[in-house]
Amino acid sequence: KDGQNFSGGMGVEAAFNERLIDPARRGEPLALSLDARVQGALESELYSAMVDQKAKGATGIVLNANTGEVVAMASFPVFDPNKLGADADARRNNVVQARYELGSTFKPLSVAAAMDAGVVTSMAKTYDATAPLQVGGYKIKDDHPLGRWLNVPETLIHSSNIVTARIADEMGAGPMQKLYRALEFDRRPSIELKERFPSLWPADWGRITNMTVAYGHGIAVTPLHLASAYAALVNGGIWRPATLIRIEADQAPQGRRVFSAATSARMRQLLRLIVMYGTGRTANAPGYRIGGKTGTAEKPSAGGYAHHANITTFAAAFPMDNPQYVILAMMDEPQGSSKYPGVRTAAYTSAPVVKQVVTRIGPMLGILPDQRRDVDMSELMPLLSQDRGEN
Repeated sequence: KDGQNFSGGMGVEAAFNERLIDPARRGEPLALSLDARVQGALESELYSAMVDQKAKGATGIVLNANTGEVVAMASFPVFDPNKLGADADARRNNVVQARYELGSTFKPLSVAAAMDAGVVTSMAKTYDATAPLQVGGYKIKDDHPLGRWLNVPETLIHSSNIVTARIADEMGAGPMQKLYRALEFDRRPSIELKERFPSLWPADWGRITNMTVAYGHGIAVTPLHLASAYAALVNGGIWRPATLIRIEADQAPQGRRVFSAATSARMRQLLRLIVMYGTGRTANAPGYRIGGKTGTAEKPSAGGYAHHANITTFAAAFPMDNPQYVILAMMDEPQGSSKYPGVRTAAYTSAPVVKQVVTRIGPMLGILPDQRRDVDMSELMPLLSQDRGEN
């Protein structure tokens, strides 16, 4: 303009700077995948929850499960890009610039890895969760112990660290590492943005690390890493890079297979069960067939973990009978909401946000509630004990 050279400083403008200043493409629109309506709803619900829960921050993303398109992305606190000197925390886009141990949201990924590795061959097989699991000098325990043997659906519904660790131990480090590398948990997230943090990959992947990584401790990734992984988990098993560019119908990138189609179909059932009967019940929006997994992880601090400082995450997809979108909500150090005062776990902080967002954005995205449809879970229902959903 008027002979001046402009350059994007950060975000989308920096990512597509060369394309935007190319004289040969002047006047050619750059069509982004972002939907302003969905973005507004996501920001509104995250901000409302952050204030209500007196949290330090909130993060969210809505991702097209079949193309990798980012439909909405939000990170709080926020700043005005027209005013310099904003706080460093506000300038950071936590979706791609913050790494977290994401806790139990990793469990479905690990169980899926075990299915594809031939280690978990039956949903009915039970594992000992009667007592904490002692491995060397390390003790693995459940937050809400049931004190009995659990099968695979119960393991995910009740979010058992003990059984997830047992399954990982039986599987060994090889298949777990292979999957996590295929999901790009060992590098920066794949998206056009220049501001992307690398993950924190375990320096030594021994037996204990393999067991704890299975339930999301000892490895740190960005929320976008997790969203892309969940897309592959539910879409039939194909991982695709996230993108901010609008993809025309039938033009989705080929991607690569990371889960078998059969495992992905099974995981759609299991994730739906978690929302119907387990720790994800507060995310159940009637008619939208949401499926997902909670994750509550203590934040690292000097010499260990801060017991009263949690990162709470709910990673989900909908509708689970034909997944179209992945949605992730994360709260940073929530103190409890007005509805659930003093309760700081993901089930009562992040999962309700997903319910609110899906209820608002579903119709915008052409997904209307239909209570006559759902995932067929009839073969798994007999495996659930009567104490389901008490955690």
